[in-house]
Amino acid sequence: MRQADNSHFEVRWFPDQIGAIDPGQEFYYKAKKTMERNQHYKLAIFDLDGTLTQERSIWEYIHKKLGKWYGFAEKYQQRFLAGEISYDQFCELDAQVWKGMKLEELVKIVETVPFYPGLNDLIHHLKNKGLKLGMVSSGLSLLSNWVHQEYGFDYSVSNDLIHENGVLTGKVSIQVYYDQKAIWVRKILNQFGVRPEESIAIGDSLGDIDMLQMAGFSVAFNSSCQDLDQIADVCIKNQNLAEIIPRLPL
Repeated sequence: MRQADNSHFEVRWFPDQIGAIDPGQEFYYKAKKTMERNQHYKLAIFDLDGTLTQERSIWEYIHKKLGKWYGFAEKYQQRFLAGEISYDQFCELDAQVWKGMKLEELVKIVETVPFYPGLNDLIHHLKNKGLKLGMVSSGLSLLSNWVHQEYGFDYSVSNDLIHENGVLTGKVSIQVYYDQKAIWVRKILNQFGVRPEESIAIGDSLGDIDMLQMAGFSVAFNSSCQDLDQIADVCIKNQNLAEIIPRLPL
């Protein structure tokens, strides 16, 4: 799902939004809300593709721009989802499509990726509150490195396309597996001396579940996954990232 149907948000711990509940359950929700508001958050960790960008996958976006997706690279994704190939094989097959291309050709494509409005406002708000910014993406460093520098992130990690003298070799260095982001969240927490409960995580897909589960407060933004919606503290369907700001316990 690339675009939300309409503006909508859901805060899962608001009693009046989930119908009739018993007094004990209402106390729990009120206590949880108070605890989250009183918590001193120090770190916000983002997914990138589909969360900050309007495209769910930078891999797919590049393929489509090159006319290599439908009937071609699309099949690799289908084989992976069917369990026929591993994630490593999936990424290698994707990278091989671009073998022999100049790195700068892909850079020019990456520079056209559309971001959600409100990104500047959200980043500015978090920095004003004193939070460090981290990014864990199973996408490509061609995009994450640019975002890191442009918006002043403190830490970012993603996957690297291998090139020699500016020419792509068809190989990829996989650092972030789509369903193992918690490994990197732990590293970021340790680097900045932050406890899990002092972190906020924001994501949009199945691959972000373990990342959101680790955080003290979590946001599912334009989520494509019901399981992610179930574990997130806040679910937001909106075309503007600034809509996250009033939902944060800051």
